[in-house]
Amino acid sequence: MGRAGRALTVVLTTACLAACSPSPTAPFTTRLATAFTAPPPPPATTASPAILSAACPFLGTAELQQLLGTSEDIIATEQPPDPAFATGTTFQCRYEGKYVHPWLADLWIISDAATQPAEALEKSKQDCSEPATAIPGAGEAAYFCDRTGPGEAEMVVTAKRNHGRTRLAVAYVVKHRSEVYAGLAKLLGERL
Repeated sequence: MGRAGRALTVVLTTACLAACSPSPTAPFTTRLATAFTAPPPPPATTASPAILSAACPFLGTAELQQLLGTSEDIIATEQPPDPAFATGTTFQCRYEGKYVHPWLADLWIISDAATQPAEALEKSKQDCSEPATAIPGAGEAAYFCDRTGPGEAEMVVTAKRNHGRTRLAVAYVVKHRSEVYAGLAKLLGERL
C-alpha cells in the first residue's frame, strides 16, 4: 500500500472512531473503547408496575452479579406460569450462571389482594428450617432463613403493600453472607 493508501486508511479510521464516540472532545482511548464495547444490559425495573406480568424485571442479572460478588455471566429466564396459582398472581424468574454455576437463584413475585404484608410473611415462614432473621429497612418487612428441604439455598422474603395489593418477593438464593440477603431484600423492597 502506498503513502496515499495509508493516509486514506488513517483518515477513514479516524472518521469512523469520531462518528462512534460519545463526544468528539473525549480522549482517543475513551472513543476507541466506546466504539468497540457492547451496550450494557437494560436495568431492572426501578419502580413498581401497577400490573405484574413477570418476575425477571425486578432483579437484573448485573445486579445479582454484583450482590453475589461474581464475574460469571448470569442468565435470567422467566418461567412458565405454575397452574397451582391463580393466573396473573405469581411469577417466577430463574437465574443461572452461564458457565460454572448451574443455579444461583429463583425469584418469585406474588400478588395477593386479601392478605396483609405481616400475614404473608408469617405464612412463608413455614418454609424455614430454623428461626428467621429480620432485615430492617426492606419493604414493610423482610427476613431471611435457611430453606427447608434439600439443597444449599437461603430464602429471602420481602413484603410490601402497593397498588392495593400485598406484593411478596421470595428469593431462593445460593448460600452466601447475610449482607447479600439484606442487600437483595432492600433492593426488592424498593421495587415491589
